[in-house]
Amino acid sequence: MRTQTKKYAIIVCKATLLSFGLYAMVLVKAVDKLVENEVAQFHLFTKSITDYKSTLYLLGVLFEAEIKATHTSEQYGPYLKSGKIYAADNKSGFTINERIVSMTANRLLLNMPEVTMAEEVLFYYRSYESDKIMATQSFELANGIRPVSLEKMCNESMTCTKYSNEDDLKNRLIISNIYRDNVTDQPIMTISSPVYFEKEILGDINVDVYLRKFPFLENKEFIDSEAEHGRQIVLEDMRYPFIDHAYSIDYLADDNFVITYRIPYSKIVTDYGWLFIGLIILLTYVMNRLDELKVKREKLKIAEVAIRKDELTGLYNRTILKDSAIKYAMEKQGIAVIAIDGDKVKAVNDNYGHHVGDEAIIHIANSMRRCFRESDYLIRSGGDEFIAILPGCTLLAAEKVAKKFADEVTSKPFGAESLTLEVSFGCTVLREHESLDSVLKRADASLYLAKEHKYE
Repeated sequence: MRTQTKKYAIIVCKATLLSFGLYAMVLVKAVDKLVENEVAQFHLFTKSITDYKSTLYLLGVLFEAEIKATHTSEQYGPYLKSGKIYAADNKSGFTINERIVSMTANRLLLNMPEVTMAEEVLFYYRSYESDKIMATQSFELANGIRPVSLEKMCNESMTCTKYSNEDDLKNRLIISNIYRDNVTDQPIMTISSPVYFEKEILGDINVDVYLRKFPFLENKEFIDSEAEHGRQIVLEDMRYPFIDHAYSIDYLADDNFVITYRIPYSKIVTDYGWLFIGLIILLTYVMNRLDELKVKREKLKIAEVAIRKDELTGLYNRTILKDSAIKYAMEKQGIAVIAIDGDKVKAVNDNYGHHVGDEAIIHIANSMRRCFRESDYLIRSGGDEFIAILPGCTLLAAEKVAKKFADEVTSKPFGAESLTLEVSFGCTVLREHESLDSVLKRADASLYLAKEHKYE
């Protein structure tokens, strides 16, 4: 049980180390892709802000031109029909300039609906002449209160051009910090552009950009801070550790306003954590299966060897004669065959017992190992009978090694009694187109002929 537990522990450790290596490789490759993807989404966000800035600038200039051209004449609709008019102190009447703006806005809605009626965006004109807001889309204030306090809105968004200094209005644009709208309770950013008449600000054209429009900003914190030359907002996900180690990219939203997006490197490690766990599980399973297959293969190999090997001597048994390697040697190299027989082994059994007879058989087998090549097939065919198959060997060489083997057996005593033993042998070589059975029979015939001459 302990051995099995230790084996599994080793497998898990190996799988964990390998998983960590693969995981690290994936992270190295993924970090650039992740940063590239996050930067691309940030660029979509900043491009939208840039586009809205350009649109507001043009709208502000357009309203000014319309007011300058037509403010002296009476204006009669059609006025802005979409959206609603929100007024403070129940001031429902329009000034001449407000009528001009309303008529111009109505034409824009007819000709540019894809801009002014876009989802998650609200365009509106804020009039300082009579404290009104003219919106392109309807929106309900909290608790159903219709009147609006411009001063309250200005304090909230800090984008009222009426209360801005000349330096802020040099480029005719003001961008707010990110704040939570008390109407929708959503984080928004407001961009404003003033509308002048005779150097006096009549109002401003605004766009509220709802940040839920950009999915990548979900779960992000919007942190206000002071930059070297003005305001800065840092966008970052505080859920990840080690946020100081992050990739940063800046966007100059205004002359004195920078938006910084920080992408923590720990986001990659955390977001791809499932991969690490998955790799450990997968590799543990695979390595365990491979280990099981290895054990089964080793057992099968042992079983195959056991089937082919003689239990007493460790030499091959007769099943090796069916092996394809021997057939290949017969076809490509030719073979020499030596049939071997232990002399008077039966007498050893009778006189000293079967255990000594077994020692005699083992003695012959060990002598064969010492004299023949590793590439030769050494076989105990039964009892005290043996066969040696020598691939690529001539008859003369076979007879020479057989004589050496016989001398080896005789010269070295065996067993506790220091007995000596002799063997007889018969040699032959494979003839062209001859079968293995045929050459074995001829080797046996040569062996018994040698024994007859030996004991005449």
